[in-house]
Amino acid sequence: MRARARALGPRLAALAFPQINSLGLLEDVDALTDLAGELGARAIAVVDPILFATGGLKPPAQWGASGRGADILVGEGQHLAIGPNFGGPGLGVFAVRFNPNVKNDVRATPGRFVGKAHDLAGRDCCVMVLSTREQHIRKDKATSNICSNQAFLATLVGAALLERGDAGLAAAVGLGRRRAVAAVRKLLRPGVALAYAAPFFNEPTLALDRPVAPLLERARRAGLHLGVEVSARVPGGRNLLKLSFTDAQSEEDLAKLEKFFDGEFTARPMQAATGYIPEIPAGAWRAGPVGLPHFSHDELVAYYQKLGELNVSPDDGCYPLGSCTMKYNPHVNDWAANLPGFVNAHPQAPAEDTQGCLEVLFEIQEWFKGITGLAAVTTQPLAGAQGELAGLKMMQAYHRARGESGRNVLLIPKSAHGTNFATAAMAGFVAREENGEPAGIVLLEAAPDGRIDLADCEAKIARFGSRLAGVMITNPNTCGLFETDFKRIADDVHASGGLVYMDGANMNAIAGWVNLAAMGVDALHNNLHKTWTIPHGGGGPGDAIVAVSERLKDFLPGMQIEKRAGKFAAVKAARSIGSFHRHWGNFAHKVRAYAYLLRLGGEGVRRMSAVAVLASRYLYARLSPQYGSLPAGAGAAGQPRMHEFILTLSPEDFARVTKTGIAPAAVIPRIGKLFLDFGFHAPTVAWPEAFGLMIEPTESYTKAELDRFGDAVLEILKLVRERPEVLKGAPYFTPVDRVDDVAAHRALVLSEPLRGLPEIHANRVSPRELAALPVAEIAARVVKTAGA
Repeated sequence: MRARARALGPRLAALAFPQINSLGLLEDVDALTDLAGELGARAIAVVDPILFATGGLKPPAQWGASGRGADILVGEGQHLAIGPNFGGPGLGVFAVRFNPNVKNDVRATPGRFVGKAHDLAGRDCCVMVLSTREQHIRKDKATSNICSNQAFLATLVGAALLERGDAGLAAAVGLGRRRAVAAVRKLLRPGVALAYAAPFFNEPTLALDRPVAPLLERARRAGLHLGVEVSARVPGGRNLLKLSFTDAQSEEDLAKLEKFFDGEFTARPMQAATGYIPEIPAGAWRAGPVGLPHFSHDELVAYYQKLGELNVSPDDGCYPLGSCTMKYNPHVNDWAANLPGFVNAHPQAPAEDTQGCLEVLFEIQEWFKGITGLAAVTTQPLAGAQGELAGLKMMQAYHRARGESGRNVLLIPKSAHGTNFATAAMAGFVAREENGEPAGIVLLEAAPDGRIDLADCEAKIARFGSRLAGVMITNPNTCGLFETDFKRIADDVHASGGLVYMDGANMNAIAGWVNLAAMGVDALHNNLHKTWTIPHGGGGPGDAIVAVSERLKDFLPGMQIEKRAGKFAAVKAARSIGSFHRHWGNFAHKVRAYAYLLRLGGEGVRRMSAVAVLASRYLYARLSPQYGSLPAGAGAAGQPRMHEFILTLSPEDFARVTKTGIAPAAVIPRIGKLFLDFGFHAPTVAWPEAFGLMIEPTESYTKAELDRFGDAVLEILKLVRERPEVLKGAPYFTPVDRVDDVAAHRALVLSEPLRGLPEIHANRVSPRELAALPVAEIAARVVKTAGA
C-alpha cells in the first residue's frame, strides 16, 4: 500500500480502510492511520459502530501510534436498532473531526447538523446549523447534496442505545465475540479449517474441502442461511465461507449449526484439541468504558412521547410546506412494512426464500411503468437527489455508447430545485468554460409568467447542438405552474441528440393524468416520501424510483425483477451503469408505497392528483385576492396553479412591517413564524421567490380543514396590516421563542457529553389546544402575548 500510495504523489487524497475487512479479519488500523499521516493524506475509517462498545474495539479517534486518530469515519448503523428489511432503509454513519485544531472539515461534509442554541429569552434549545453549504442555498457549489439525514432511523437508534446503555451494548458485543470463538472451536474438523491465522472478532472465515455453493443450498434446505461465500474475494482458488455471530442468535441456532456441520463433514472427535484461535492484539481493544447512560423502557417511551408532542404533523392538520408534499401517511403502510417476513428478510438471502420481497419489487416496478408511461424502472436509488444522479449517469453512459462523449452541456432552469444543480455538478457538469465556450450547467431563463422562456431555451439548444447532453426540467415547476411547452422543448432536445430528464418532485399534481413517454421524458425520479406517502421522518430516510425511456433501459443501475415461470428473479440490465446501493434500495419504503397504491387503485391515483390540484386552486382563489401572488406575470397571464402556489405581500404591507424595524429580507420568514402560533407549520418561505410564501395543501385534508387554514392565513394578513409589531417576537406559543441562529453559528456546539435526558421545554400552547380555538381568538391571544 505504501508503494502504491507514494506512486500517486500529489494526487493521493486519502486512504480508506476497514477496521474489519471483507474476510472478517482485523486490519492493523494503527499502522494504516500512521501511513496516511506520513503521506499527508486523510485517513478514512470504515467501521461497524457497535464494536466500539465497552469491551469492544478501539474507536477511530484513538488510532495511530500517537493517537492522532482517523480523520473521517463511515459506517453502517442499521443493526443497532433496525431489522434487515431486505437491505433498507439503513442508517449510514458519517463523522469528521471538529475541534479547535480541525474547524473546517465539518463545512465540507454531506448531510445536516444540529447545534446548540438559545432563544431570545435565553432558553437552551437546538437549531439546524451550517445550512449555507447545502444544495438548496449553494446549488452547484454545495458541499452537501443530501436533502435530509436519516433522522427517523437515527431517532430509533438513539432510543435503542439509551435503553441498552453501556452494560447492554457491552453484553451484546461480548456475546457476539464469544459465540464466534465457541462456534469455531466446535466447527473445526477434517475438511474445515480457519482460513487465516490473522485474528477475527465475530466474523470468522472458514476454508472448506469442498465447493461452498452446494453446501449453502443444502443448508438452506435444512433451514439455515449459513453464511456468505467469499472465495472470489481473494486469489488462490480456495473454498471460503464467512460466518457472522451476534447477540441476535440463540443457543438453539448454534446447536443447529453444529448439527449441520456434523452431518456434512466428519464429526469432530470428542477428545479433539480445541484448535488455534488467533488472539486479538492488546492494542486493538478499547481502553475504558464508553460512558453511555442507561434509561428504562418506560422512561424512554414517556420522554419520546413528550418530544413528539412538540411537533406538528400532517396527522394533526394542514401542513402547507410548499414543494415538500406533506401529505398524510396512512398507518396501514407501516403495518405492512413492519410485517415480520419483510422486516427480517436479509438482502443476501437466496431468491427461493425471498419470493415475497421480490414480488413487491416486481409489482411496484409495474405500477410505476404504468403511472409514468415509461419503459423500465429501477427501485435502487435512496432519495430524489440520488435518483437524479442515476438519471444523469445513465444519460452520460448512453452518449458514450454512441461515441458522443463530448456532450458536456446540461440545460437547467434558474428556478429549479437546488438538488438539480448540485447533482449535475456531482455528475461532472460543473459550470465552466472550455475553449472559450460555456460547458457544464447552462441556465435557462424564466419568462415573466414563471415558465421557461421558450425563445431562450430554443436559442441555447441550437447553440450547443452536438454538445448538448440534455435538459433537466421540473414539471409542474417550482412555482406550481405546468410547463406547457415541455413537449416542444423535448422534441428540440431530441432532434439535437440530447436527452430529457424530468424532476418528478411534483408528481402529486399529475400522477395518473400525464403520459410522460408521450411528453418526451427519458428519465424521471419519483420521491416516495412526497407523492407516495412514505414518512418524511423529520428528515429521512427518503426514497426514489427512477423510470426511463427505451433509450436508457439498457443502462439501468441495480437489479430489475422479472417473472419467469411463476418465479421472481433478479436480472441486470445489459449495459448497467452499476449500483447506487449495496442491495435493493430502501425496500421497506417500497412496501409502504405498494400498500398505498393497492389501497388507491388506478382510478384512486388519478383522484389523488386531481384533489391535490383542486385543494390548491381552492385556497388560491380564496387567498390571492387579499395577498399578492408570484410570479407576478403568471397572474397577469392567467396561468392556472397546479398543486401549489406562492403568495406575497403588497408593497404597502411590506412597508407596514419594515416600519417596525424588521429588515425587508426578514419579513417573509417572520410571517412564517407566525403560522406556528396558529397551529400550522410554516409554508416554504423565501423560495423559489425571495419574497414569497409557497403553499402546498395536498389532497389529504377536508374542505373544513382547508377553510380553517385559509381563515388563519387571512387572519395573519390582518395582523400584518393592523398589528405588524407582533412579527418582532413571533412565535409566542411554541416551546421556545425565536432562536438566535446567528449566535449558534458563531459559536458552534455540535456535541456534548450525555449525562441524562435533556430538559424538554413544553409547548406554551399546544398545537392541539390551538386547533380547538377559533382563529380570531388565537389572533387576540397573539396580540395580548406580544403586548401589541
